Amino acid sequence: MTRRTLLLLALVLPAAALPACGGGEPPTPARDGKVAVALDDFRFRPQAIRAGPGRLRFELVNRGRLAHTFRLTRRGRDIAKVPSMLPGERATTSVRLRAGEYRYLCALSNHEELGMHGTLVVP
Repeated sequence: MTRRTLLLLALVLPAAALPACGGGEPPTPARDGKVAVALDDFRFRPQAIRAGPGRLRFELVNRGRLAHTFRLTRRGRDIAKVPSMLPGERATTSVRLRAGEYRYLCALSNHEELGMHGTLVVP
């Protein structure tokens, strides 16, 4: 190989691996119409959920040191809301879902901007 080819490979191969390193986690599938969601400080775990159409029950627990909320939206409209949960508190909410993409977030202060949001996909 020529020196130019080796240099080109040295530049291209690491760049090709980047999407595998920095990509988000695969969606967590809902099981038996339920999904457990932990609210940490400025992050939901999981941040991506996949569920079938129909009734879905969110089982929420605040594992952070701050109060957090849970809000599920679609096209800018609220589908479900859970008010402020203090550290250690648990809550549940159920919704009936149709196919589409939903967003969940913490509506307190700037928590959403700090990364406290996720995506729910219903194929």
